[in-house]
Amino acid sequence: APYDVLLASLGGCTAITLRMYAERKGWPLTAVEVDLKHYKDGDRSKIERVLHLTGALDADQRARLADIAERTPVTLTLKGGADIATTLAETAA
Repeated sequence: APYDVLLASLGGCTAITLRMYAERKGWPLTAVEVDLKHYKDGDRSKIERVLHLTGALDADQRARLADIAERTPVTLTLKGGADIATTLAETAA
């Protein structure tokens, strides 16, 4: 379903970004799991994201990773919205 694909891209981007960040910092993050739920609240779409971080991370590291999750590329695109321009391609008769 289309919203499943949207959530998969958000979850994938989140997991990859957090793993790369933790690896660069040398933090003991061994696994990232992202649970996502999409629903409508009136006219607005809402997404709930729950991060499951595995590894011997301290509270500051966990908080920093949660902060980083809020600034992944796909997260920022969804939060900011995107302008979509649609055109029709010419077809051969």
